[in-house]
Amino acid sequence: MPELPEVEIVRKTLQPLLIKHKIIGVRIFLNKIIKAPTVQQFSKQIIGQTINDVQRIGKLLIFILDDYVLLSHLRMEGKYFLQKNDELIDWKHILLVLELNNKYELRYHDTRQFGTFHLQKINEYQKIKPYINIGPEPFDQKVTAEYLKNKWKNKNQSIKPTLLEQNIMSGLGNIYVDEVLFYARIHPESITKNLTITQLQNIINNAKFILNKSIKLGGSSINTYTSSLGVTGYYQQELQVHTRVNMPCFKCHTTIKKIKVNLRGTYFCSHCQIKY
Repeated sequence: MPELPEVEIVRKTLQPLLIKHKIIGVRIFLNKIIKAPTVQQFSKQIIGQTINDVQRIGKLLIFILDDYVLLSHLRMEGKYFLQKNDELIDWKHILLVLELNNKYELRYHDTRQFGTFHLQKINEYQKIKPYINIGPEPFDQKVTAEYLKNKWKNKNQSIKPTLLEQNIMSGLGNIYVDEVLFYARIHPESITKNLTITQLQNIINNAKFILNKSIKLGGSSINTYTSSLGVTGYYQQELQVHTRVNMPCFKCHTTIKKIKVNLRGTYFCSHCQIKY
C-alpha cells in the first residue's frame, strides 16, 4: 500500500518525465474511478492540457495542468507506468491511460480498483474536496504537540486508527503508523485523548524521522507495491515491527505480536510499547 514516502517517490520519478508534455488523448476503462466531473466532461476537459508540474499533499498526487489539476489517490495498490504507446503489456488491470504528445502513455494500473481521480479547476481545487479533507503533514510547522492535543482532546479511540485518519495529520498509513508507535514506545491500543504532550511530540518526531528515512531509501516495497518505472524501495529492510509477527524484537527480544485494531492488522512489541 503506497503511503507518503512511496507517493513521494512516484512524484519524483514522474515529474521530470511528464513536465511540458501535452495530453492528446484519454482512455478510461473503469468509469467509477472518475469522481469528478462526469466521465464525459473529464475526457473533454483534460485533452489539450499540458502537464506543468507534479506535486503532492499527504498521499494525494497533484498533476498541475494549464486550466485544471488532476488529483490522483493511489489507495491500496495504484501505480503508474510511463510507456511507449506501442508497447504491449497486460491490460487486465490498466484502468486509465493518458496519451501524450511524445508517443508515450501514462498508464494507471490498479488491481484493487480503489484509486480515484478528480479533475478540478486550478483556481478552485484547494477550496473543495478532496484537498480540504487532507491535514498537514508531520513536516508542516503547524503540526505541533499542542496542535494534536487540541484536535484530539476528546478522541476516545485507539491511537492507531486516529493516526490513520488523514484530516488532522496526513501521510501515515498502516505500515508507518506501526513503526512510529514502536519508536515512540506507545501501544497501538492506547486511547488517543490520554496521550501527553511529550508522547504526542514523540509521535511527531518519529514520524518525521521514519518518513524522511523511507523517502531516502525509496520507500517500502511490500506485497504488491512497487514504484513506477520499476523503482524498488528498501525501507522494508528497516522495519522494526511491521510484518515481523512471531519474530524477536530487535531491542528487547520479546516476540512481536499481531492483533487487529479497528479491523487493521497491527504489529507491536508488548514489552517496548506501553498502553496509556
